[in-house]
Amino acid sequence: MNLKKQTVVLFFFVFAAFLAQSQETLYVSATGTGTIFSKEQPGNIEGLTSKLREVRGKHPGTVNVLLKGGDYLLNQPLEITNRETGTKKDSLILMGIQGEKVTLSGGRKITGWEKSGKGIFRAKVPAGTDFRQLYVNGKMAVRARTPNRENNTDFGPYYRGLGFDLKNQTIKINSSEIPKWNNRDDAEMVFNQHWYQSRVRIESFKTEKDTTYITPMLPARKHFFQLYSSMLKPGKPYYFENALAFLDQSGEWYLDKVENLLYYMPVQGEDLRKMEVIYPVLETIVKVSGEATKPAFNLTLKNLQMAYTNWTTPSRDGLIATQAVQGRGYSALDDRAIIEVKFADNFTVTNCEVLGAGFHGVVFTKGVKNSKIQHCHLDQICANGVVIDTYKKSFPPDSLFCKNDVVADNLIENFGMNYTNGMALLASCVAGLVVENNEIRFGMYSGMQIGNHYGDNISGMRDNLIRRNNIHHVMQLHDDGGAIYTLALQPGTKIIQNWMHDFGKCVWADGYPVNGIFLDNNSGYIRVQDNVFTNLNADIFHIKEQCAGNATTRDNVLDNNNTQNPEVKKESGVRGKAGLPE
Repeated sequence: MNLKKQTVVLFFFVFAAFLAQSQETLYVSATGTGTIFSKEQPGNIEGLTSKLREVRGKHPGTVNVLLKGGDYLLNQPLEITNRETGTKKDSLILMGIQGEKVTLSGGRKITGWEKSGKGIFRAKVPAGTDFRQLYVNGKMAVRARTPNRENNTDFGPYYRGLGFDLKNQTIKINSSEIPKWNNRDDAEMVFNQHWYQSRVRIESFKTEKDTTYITPMLPARKHFFQLYSSMLKPGKPYYFENALAFLDQSGEWYLDKVENLLYYMPVQGEDLRKMEVIYPVLETIVKVSGEATKPAFNLTLKNLQMAYTNWTTPSRDGLIATQAVQGRGYSALDDRAIIEVKFADNFTVTNCEVLGAGFHGVVFTKGVKNSKIQHCHLDQICANGVVIDTYKKSFPPDSLFCKNDVVADNLIENFGMNYTNGMALLASCVAGLVVENNEIRFGMYSGMQIGNHYGDNISGMRDNLIRRNNIHHVMQLHDDGGAIYTLALQPGTKIIQNWMHDFGKCVWADGYPVNGIFLDNNSGYIRVQDNVFTNLNADIFHIKEQCAGNATTRDNVLDNNNTQNPEVKKESGVRGKAGLPE
């Protein structure tokens, strides 16, 4: 063998050895035991983190974790740190095996139903259980309320309040609307006010002839009566929620936290012995936790269903929330999500399903760069589908800046299911964000918000691209929003070739406009071009620039947004498939 051939053969064996050393595969199953994590002896998910650390110390390069089909009932979130992901040269892939459905669940199934009378069934739950959502065969059931929900488009009907006494901090309603219930402390009063939703618990009430005066509990009462005057005018739609006395319609449920009993009235034809009824217990399913100086590098989640999370803060404190369920008056909301990510570089979630979020679906809190949410299906989301940058400060230091991220080819639907001013996407101070080819549908408020309140100042936001999204059936309840909503000066940002269609203004909305594209206060240096609007109500502004008070918009370019270009319609929306593979 000549020297050239010997060199080639030697290179081949060296390269093959390198590949063998740089690739490691672990197997996990819902019933796995032990520490081998092999195909024949898969491990369990509770032991995965320690196994990954062991492997990472021996095997730089790529580590593949293959999850076998089944329901993984998590007792705590699966947390991945930079110790598991390794260096910038390494990668970690957590993937459901093709053709096997893998569910990482923060929920628990309810069994042992018995009749409770009047068409209602009940079942015991563990002592100390608390939750705000219930899922029947994967669909969110209605928490018992009055008046009953009769419309699944706007979640109405509602009562209308008589007004607000700011001096005494009471809410005035018709006495005929005050219900009779025994456990008033658990009940909530829910108001929809322009772009706000307010949830308050009830401290006391006093009836004087035809008018009843309700005093909300603190701390929500304080924040509620600090709202703008436009929020505290007569006629605001409201309803009562969460009392056994309200449980009078099929599909409703109520949790008695004193007796530890769950009550549910099945829909006609439902057999609870054959139904999957799930309540959430965890607030997070997957938590990616890098560090400012050492992010979690090159992590991929693929072919996974991540489902059913809890969030009970409003049960304790109430919730006064402005657009995109951002708390007003609270020092901070714990922005819980099914997937929470901080300090990550090249994180990807792809071909996954995010289902049944008690608060948000996916949150990039801070310092998440070059990361992607793609070809995913987000459904049954209580607040926002995706949140990017909860730090929300202008000119964040580079370690905290979320930039060059991508949200593409996702189906995001049924968001704002409990906190109705939620959106498919909230992105605060971001740069280089690409939001393209998503289908966004069935929301009570705006489809997305790009930017936040930074005044008439450069903030560091820039060069964001909103392109070829198919947005429809949004703004189904609130007003003063739009399919695409912006705030702040953001040089280089483009909103181009999006298709917005089939929505109008709800009869329960307040008096402010509903829009297609809404360039709100201080939006500036944005190009809006070649967008298509179809089947919008006559009173909908296709594009609106807002200049309220001293807030202005400046130097936006609006070009060619009045066509029905069939190419834009054809190219908008998901390319390929969103969600789990077939």
